[in-house]
Amino acid sequence: MRPTVIFVPGAFIADAAWWWRKVTDLLAEKGIASVAVDYPSVGPAAPLGDLYDDSEAVRKAVDAAEPGPVILVGHSYGGMVITDAGVHPRVSHLVYMSAFVPDGTSAAEAEFMKPEDLAAFEIHEDGTAGEGGTKVPILRRLPDQSLVPQALERLALQSAVAAGQVPNHFAWKDKPSTFFVLTQDDDIAVENQRKHAARTGSVVEIPTNHYAHLERPDLVAAALADIAAGLNTGEPVPS
Repeated sequence: MRPTVIFVPGAFIADAAWWWRKVTDLLAEKGIASVAVDYPSVGPAAPLGDLYDDSEAVRKAVDAAEPGPVILVGHSYGGMVITDAGVHPRVSHLVYMSAFVPDGTSAAEAEFMKPEDLAAFEIHEDGTAGEGGTKVPILRRLPDQSLVPQALERLALQSAVAAGQVPNHFAWKDKPSTFFVLTQDDDIAVENQRKHAARTGSVVEIPTNHYAHLERPDLVAAALADIAAGLNTGEPVPS
């Protein structure tokens, strides 16, 4: 049976299916089903959920997937979520794309994001956090500039408490995993990505900025198809 790929987005992302649609379409051409998860911790206003609510949303998506193994793809903050939710027995592989691979720390405590980017997040009195414009220059480097206004419309508030929570589970310690290093990432330093990648089983390098799924969906889809093929044949994931 072909695996189902479940996309678990980064922080502040609303309408996750839109962000991943290009990869979803390419995987569908290869006969691989995929879905994207929206977070309870993200929305237009408080009250919002937290890291554990996000993990529960992913577990429900795994339960709802077609029979067969599941590949979880966590982008950025999504690495925190798949680390917690990935212990689900149907999850066969974890993919961290420029993502946190936590080992007993919260997102706020992990040495991952640049200090200036962390400082740019706006924490509001109602317990929500905003991007503070940090993603605008990164999005403006997308080859398809028509995507920029659409993407900016889909950046929302996120519960600030989620950044301070530690996963209850650490799935990467027991499940096969791959790290997609985005080698031109202006958001997450490559050296920090490599530190977290050292905790995973294999590494794939993709020459893009932070939103590889918008910039080079073909490369992301091809790498995921290789992982899916490996689950079917038992072969190791190519590095």
